[in-house]
Amino acid sequence: MSSSPEVFFDASLPIMVKAITERLGSEALEQGLIVRDSSGRLCFLSSRSSPSDEERANIEKTIADVLGAYARTDGVIAFGDEPGVQRLLKDSAAFPMQQDSLNFRLLDRRIVGAAWVDAPQEGTAGTPRIVAASLKGGVGRSTALAVAASDLSRRNKNILVVDLDLEAPGIGGMLLDDERMPRFGTVDYLVENGLGGVPDRHLPDFVGTSALTTPGGGRVDVVPALGRQATEYPCNTLPKISRAMIEDIDSNGVSIPVSVQIADMIRRFTGRDTYDVILIDSRAGLSELAAPAILGLGATVLFFGTAQRQTIQGYAALFAALKLLAQRDRAAGARAEWRLLFKAVYAKSGLDESTSARYRDDLYELFADNLYDADDSQQANPDAITFDIDDENAPHWPLIIPFTQNFVDFDPVRAPSQLNAAFYEQAYRPFLNGIDSIIAGGSAPFGSERQ
Repeated sequence: MSSSPEVFFDASLPIMVKAITERLGSEALEQGLIVRDSSGRLCFLSSRSSPSDEERANIEKTIADVLGAYARTDGVIAFGDEPGVQRLLKDSAAFPMQQDSLNFRLLDRRIVGAAWVDAPQEGTAGTPRIVAASLKGGVGRSTALAVAASDLSRRNKNILVVDLDLEAPGIGGMLLDDERMPRFGTVDYLVENGLGGVPDRHLPDFVGTSALTTPGGGRVDVVPALGRQATEYPCNTLPKISRAMIEDIDSNGVSIPVSVQIADMIRRFTGRDTYDVILIDSRAGLSELAAPAILGLGATVLFFGTAQRQTIQGYAALFAALKLLAQRDRAAGARAEWRLLFKAVYAKSGLDESTSARYRDDLYELFADNLYDADDSQQANPDAITFDIDDENAPHWPLIIPFTQNFVDFDPVRAPSQLNAAFYEQAYRPFLNGIDSIIAGGSAPFGSERQ
């Protein structure tokens, strides 16, 4: 008796595509649907009617034999006249895919990471939202938002800052001292909202007003990740975080994803007062909690990174996932304008121009390969999203924050002078000018004025 072939995750889908093409043909592959379950196992749904029992058994054996452990144990193929198949064949969540010259669709079922396959939210009208995201910590993401809040408040702007970095809270502690820290934070909101809900009367318990708020200036309100309760009951912090990241179930038994919960939370906080801009500090990395901020809020997303190889390698994984979302939108006839909501930030920039030029080139390749349409598509489709490599208004052209030793020990609660304009002006003015442009553009994404 021969053992199952040694197949690994990356090879399983190409093997499946080849097996289906060899047994059923490329037309059947294109008209059908490959389904990958939460464990990674594969099956194929054909739009054709069921063949004879003998032929079906032969097809199943052929596919199962080459897939090994990646074959669905309850059957690797189903046909269009079987219950439930037609409904799945029409599922709009399927991704259009291509392998060599073969076209097919993939429905990717996930338990963890499901938020990364949700439809991205297009830019929203109303108060501008700006998300600071990164793959790694330590790139100055929270510091940049704190400086932006300080600068905007100094110019009479009312700001709401929301910390969604639940596992590594930062910006709340940068902007609020112990006395100003509210009782609760975003972690508490997500936990309590999933049980009995959070009444409107309790919303003020989640918001603290920063000392940056001065008479005659703008107001800086902060929703930290963790409030005073976390200090009083530290043993409950990890249990609460684990429950903040799960789906809620409404009164009708319908699941409410974390992305919807977060969007509704921000809507409620912004609805209780008037703000000129909302600054959101996202979770670093590719975790489930990073997806709602990047895809679910209709916000301008600033992707922070340093001019290092690992930055581009890490973002390649994220941008490949975004590419699939864009392909799905385009296949459905949508333009996928959300692609224009992203903007690179070159953090901790040095003085070497050759390094800066190389990083800009890397960023262009990253965006062009994944989020921009092909250069030749502009003639065929005037709505195609394309940019020249030297277009400073394009999403790939980064806002720059130079490295300065002054911000190594950034702690404005203990050293309030660190949020004085004289302290941050030289290093952050180009970045802050970029923030001003985002706010002035409202819901207009980067490059929307391009020819």
